[in-house]
Amino acid sequence: MTMLNADIERSAFGSNRRSWEYFDAQLTALCVNDVENIVARGRLLLEARDELEHGSFEAMVKRHFDLSTARMYRIVGAHPVISNRCHVNALPPSMRTLYELTKLPEEILRQKLKDGSINPKLERKDVARWRAEQRGGQVEIDGKTIEHKPSVVEQLKMAKAEIDRLKQSIGGEHLFDPKQTSDREIAIAMAGRLQGWRVTSTIESVMVGNHVL
Repeated sequence: MTMLNADIERSAFGSNRRSWEYFDAQLTALCVNDVENIVARGRLLLEARDELEHGSFEAMVKRHFDLSTARMYRIVGAHPVISNRCHVNALPPSMRTLYELTKLPEEILRQKLKDGSINPKLERKDVARWRAEQRGGQVEIDGKTIEHKPSVVEQLKMAKAEIDRLKQSIGGEHLFDPKQTSDREIAIAMAGRLQGWRVTSTIESVMVGNHVL
């Protein structure tokens, strides 16, 4: 490649690059804090990082927010699920909550979008609990520990497991007709039987104490 051709190519390449002033003005214009603008900021920062020279990008970013915040915006803007325009109305208008959502597996995100678990009122602490469920433990957010709390579905499963265990402990399945008896009725019946055991046990204790037996 001749020097002239190289100069022409650099000139043409340079003309396609936008200045830091352009990106600065665009970030300023994206002042509304809604999902669409949050995603747009992330995409704009991705473009700015690719087009601006090292140092110029950082200086431009610091006119708006710190570098760690810019990184969160970029991750949100690049995420295939969160940045999808189809989900704009279902997502919470909080960059940090959106960033927390990017830490969940995509299949879980899609499922929670489908069942309505992800909605505009969603908070970071809710997402942190989901993450804890996935990890089977606890996570920290803003220095606070978020422990795993069983979901409603998990609580129902545990309750049914306990009912099944109690059924066996007081006589087995033959005591109840599953088709004709609700779990509530079974629970009431078991509670009555357990109460009867307590009464019987108390009477026996008294009789032994008085040497009646």
